[in-house]
Amino acid sequence: MRRKSASEKKLMGTYRPDRDRSSVRFATANGVAIKAPPFVRKNKTAHAEWKNVIPHLLSEGILKQTDLGLLANYCTLYARWRAAAEDVEKNGQIVTVTSTTRTGRTEKPIANPAVRNEILYSTALARVGTKFGLNPLDRPRVEAPEADDETGPDPFQRFLDEGNDDPELDYIFKPASN
Repeated sequence: MRRKSASEKKLMGTYRPDRDRSSVRFATANGVAIKAPPFVRKNKTAHAEWKNVIPHLLSEGILKQTDLGLLANYCTLYARWRAAAEDVEKNGQIVTVTSTTRTGRTEKPIANPAVRNEILYSTALARVGTKFGLNPLDRPRVEAPEADDETGPDPFQRFLDEGNDDPELDYIFKPASN
């Protein structure tokens, strides 16, 4: 059974652009997808942070395709940290909890749970941000890879050429004698 084409699926009403292999899903810069994943785009704060951070990471040459999950995690943490901070700004650091017991109603002041969340998210943001060099102290520690020299020899070929002297690699370079 052959696969249906996109036009056939459109006629049947079953076409889904997210599953169309021929459509381009992400805009790329230097081979790195710069379009945020759907779960980041749904959250306005996280998406704004994605748009804010990604140009800097791309310009420094730090961001690779495998780092996108970590960057999405960073943006989501940022959005949650902002939400917790806004809750603390709105409701304060101490909130009053009213409870009803068999003897009556009691009100008790407790620490706002958003304060704890704000601290946890802030700590997590600092840890993830360190990986990308997002604060001034960590920037010198993050080394961007050198640009590949297209005119030089192929690194694998160089490995093969240099590996001829290693006796442990003789089984690769010398044919077995029968």
